[in-house]
Amino acid sequence: MLNRWKRWLSAAAAAALALTLAVPAAAADPLAAGGFAEVLISAQETDIPEESLQLALYQRNASGELQSTDTLDFTTPVNRVTKDVELHLIPRAQHVTLTVDYLTDLDGNGVYELLDGGDKPVYDVMASSGALTAASSGVSSALTVDSTYVLTADRLLSRGEAAIQDRTTSGSASCLSGLTAVDREPESILYMVTVSYHSDSDQTDYELCYYLRLYDQLPAPSAADYQDVSPDAWYYGAVDYALSRGYLSGTSRSQFSPEATLTRAMLAQILYQVAGQPDNGVSHYTDVPDDAWCYAAVSWVSEKGIMDGNSGLFDPERAPARQELAVALYRYAQSAGLNTSGRADLSGFDDAGQVAPWARAGVEWAVSVGLLAGRTSGDGATLLSPGEPVTRAEFAAVLQTLCESVLPKL
Repeated sequence: MLNRWKRWLSAAAAAALALTLAVPAAAADPLAAGGFAEVLISAQETDIPEESLQLALYQRNASGELQSTDTLDFTTPVNRVTKDVELHLIPRAQHVTLTVDYLTDLDGNGVYELLDGGDKPVYDVMASSGALTAASSGVSSALTVDSTYVLTADRLLSRGEAAIQDRTTSGSASCLSGLTAVDREPESILYMVTVSYHSDSDQTDYELCYYLRLYDQLPAPSAADYQDVSPDAWYYGAVDYALSRGYLSGTSRSQFSPEATLTRAMLAQILYQVAGQPDNGVSHYTDVPDDAWCYAAVSWVSEKGIMDGNSGLFDPERAPARQELAVALYRYAQSAGLNTSGRADLSGFDDAGQVAPWARAGVEWAVSVGLLAGRTSGDGATLLSPGEPVTRAEFAAVLQTLCESVLPKL
């Protein structure tokens, strides 16, 4: 079993562990690479954003009362799952155990309480029978090799409710003096599930640590899920809008990549989604086969004349220039039945002369309705940058304006 400090450190190490195992370079046991157990988390809906967490460690004082003694800030992936979740564990070696810590935020200050009960443990263990029960009960936690153990959401919620009650009931061995469970439900708990293995080969403990949040329905993705989207960035609200409606997604579970460029495939797909994914024709582009993820979207924008190919190619991975985006939006608006007669005077832009003749009408219209805004150069010039690619942050802003200001005029 882990001692108190190893259990505390496992929380910090989870930033590196999550769904993988951190293995010391000098590990002598070949099972240390993860072969000691198979773990599967299954649910109807799941995602794994990275979250910044604050933990407060509570330990018993000389009188046996739990007192806050240390804090820890770290970032870690968190499994957000629906309440049909099941965690399946198959031990592949002796000395594999599963423990559950209930990270509560009883006073709602954003800091989770992690309890270390010392000789009076306050966490749960998976018993050899498969039941989840208090470690203080002394039940055997030696799991049987090659047996399948299942941890369900119902069991977590039940034990979580008991944890909240124990931590707020005067006289309970787990009571946190001064903290009360005001409108706290088991769903508010962050469940820390640790699969541990004690190696007889090198007398070392190895761990897999998982954080779980339980939901009736997963919340929509938001800008706050991504570390590279600052709350004070000019595009924060636009990115949040595009993410919450499923028009854009992150490039990884922690990165949105706001400065990365849009591709023609992405543009076609998002316009197709905004249009409600209507029935479409057939794509005849050799670089967009019928099993491509963007096939239906490319077929539709081609059929509607919103985007064109060249010499039988659509060039889906190429980044469209800003004037190309303006023309696509102009044609999209026309196909949707919008009045596109508006034109802006481009003379206020220092590089207005660089707009291609074929794109002039689209750029003038896009500027007139606020879909295309200027960029400020280092020397203070206001530029359209018609030949430059579109960033994902810029396109998020375009999408928000299109959906909230332009399309409602239909």
